Amino acid sequence: MQAFLRMLGVTVLATSVAVMMPPLIRPAGAVITIGTDGGSTVSVGVATSTSAPGMPGSSSAPGVSGGSGQACAYQVLPAYEQAGMAPGGPTPGEWYAETCPGQQFGACSCGFVWIADSQPTQDGVPAVDPEVLARQAEQSITLPAPAIETSPAAFSVVNLPTWLWVDPSMWHPFSASASAGGVSVTATALPVSVQWQMGDGGALSCDGPGTPYNTSLPSSEQQTSCSYVYRRSSVGQPAPDGNPNHAAFDVAAAVTWRVAWSVSGGPGGGALPSLTTSSSVPVRVEEVDAVESVAS
Repeated sequence: MQAFLRMLGVTVLATSVAVMMPPLIRPAGAVITIGTDGGSTVSVGVATSTSAPGMPGSSSAPGVSGGSGQACAYQVLPAYEQAGMAPGGPTPGEWYAETCPGQQFGACSCGFVWIADSQPTQDGVPAVDPEVLARQAEQSITLPAPAIETSPAAFSVVNLPTWLWVDPSMWHPFSASASAGGVSVTATALPVSVQWQMGDGGALSCDGPGTPYNTSLPSSEQQTSCSYVYRRSSVGQPAPDGNPNHAAFDVAAAVTWRVAWSVSGGPGGGALPSLTTSSSVPVRVEEVDAVESVAS
């Protein structure tokens, strides 16, 4: 089996390998390929899109192409070959080899698809497990890492609030869709909160991206929705450039994304495991001595 996978290049979209098997025919809708983790995921014509107010648009996921427009053939893999592959779905099933005719010189798109045992067949065509598609769609969502901003920007000051926020342009839903055999599934990730680790042992959670500080407005007209007060300076902490005068706390932000899926052409829908994206920046904290002025 390993030699066969190496011959196909694991994530195969098109090869000229001939597979001899009694065909199970279905209308071609997408090329189905084995996942890069050795078989635990299925890629099924995934298309990604993002949506936000004033930001419509969609694009195809890298490395994914549509079907040839001709019929594809399916054959269950022998038991000894399936033994070396991880299950491709949450319910019992089997791996099928798929062969789709190419457009030139008899080439074919060859790959594998997991078919759950509980899913019936129609007209000799293996049905598609919507939850398998949902999990693949979720894995295909490309989410941005949070761009961290603070105010004051140059350095924070002990006992004064430090404003915290991430780039608000990322705060919108991101979606990916997968379809096969007349079943179409869309997974949508929505950002809900940011967990902050402040580097001095403190932590906080903020709903939403936080409020950017507007330098064009007076401070009296602004209010933060996410801030933190340091009680000690960052003296003695590691310095990004090796200069001890630039010692800083490592501040990390992790965005939690709530994921839901919907399906057309089959049963299912609901919640999927949450996703997380994170990043970190050094934040220097200084202790500023108060200066008292006495009138004479």
